[in-house]
Amino acid sequence: MAKRGQRNQSMRKRRENRAQQITLPSIDALRDLPAFEDLRLDDGQRSAFEGFLAASENADEMHLGFVVRLDRGFPLVVTEGDVFRAEHAVSFAKQNAEKDDGLLPAVGDCVAVRRAPGHDMGVIERVLPRRTSFERWRGRARGEKQVLAANVDVILIVQALGGGDVLLDRVARSLVLANDCRTTPIVVLTKADRCSEDELNRDLDHVRALVGEGVRVIVTSSATGEGLEEVRSCVPRHTCAMILGESGAGKSTLLNELLGHEALATGEVRERDDRGRHTTVARVMVKLPDGGTIADAPGLRSLPLVGHERGLALTFPEIAQAAEECRFRDCTHVHEPGCGVRALHEAGGISDERLSCYLALFEQMRASAQSLDPDIVI
Repeated sequence: MAKRGQRNQSMRKRRENRAQQITLPSIDALRDLPAFEDLRLDDGQRSAFEGFLAASENADEMHLGFVVRLDRGFPLVVTEGDVFRAEHAVSFAKQNAEKDDGLLPAVGDCVAVRRAPGHDMGVIERVLPRRTSFERWRGRARGEKQVLAANVDVILIVQALGGGDVLLDRVARSLVLANDCRTTPIVVLTKADRCSEDELNRDLDHVRALVGEGVRVIVTSSATGEGLEEVRSCVPRHTCAMILGESGAGKSTLLNELLGHEALATGEVRERDDRGRHTTVARVMVKLPDGGTIADAPGLRSLPLVGHERGLALTFPEIAQAAEECRFRDCTHVHEPGCGVRALHEAGGISDERLSCYLALFEQMRASAQSLDPDIVI
């Protein structure tokens, strides 16, 4: 036992030395981080922690915490009354590799973390059950699913106005991902001050025709304050939202306005394509004044859909139901006779925007499934 303790102490020292060699923002300099009591702990997570604690050899060093920030692989964890950097245990990483469940810590995760007396850093021993897990596919045929945030309740899908047509395909992809992880999607259109009333009405018509009546659409302007209170109302206390959008969509500016001060860096947008550069470099959670918590992440240029058939069906339920009436099981809904989807569209039951986006995503997902390495398990 003494040798094991010496080994553990030596490993902790090496981790802390490695953290010191990498430039990380000072904890004291970080603002707007949520406290432990700001985040929602459910009965399943508490029960799992108690079970893990009962079997632990270091129960006196174990704490219940939440990952609120990730910088270069170093999680920042908040516990009751404390905040500190942590790594995940080597044995924990090996366990996950053997189980192939990919449960490495993500922002928003509830974790069992060990912190020995006299040490600045902790060691995450277990990721506790997730209520939700927002994931995207990263890579190609031999890629993997990347968890962007855990235990989120709402996905704020941010798209900028005034830079040409709103990217309906991007909105549709985001809806599929949000619905697949059983969160509530809300479309937030930013920079309304950049477009005329006619342009705004045109874009709004297209977006609402795509998302349908069940999805909330909010128009905002950080310059005028339009829509900000409506967005804030979507994230009440003890709920967590994730903000999703490309670089240049106005995510950081929107968050700064919701926080009431310049907490996150913002960047210029290129005129030639109305896109910005990454200004958010860490995955971070921030606490809204008198409200809930929002998780921010670097802008994502692509949202490939692999293995999200459930999300596609939940996003386009009337099309999924109509597809059951197709004469052929492998109907592409483009040219085959007896297609239930085309029949519903011709009868006015599906908007042009919804059908166009569905067909594009449906075909991409079919092609992705066929190109996957056979060893990949979705």
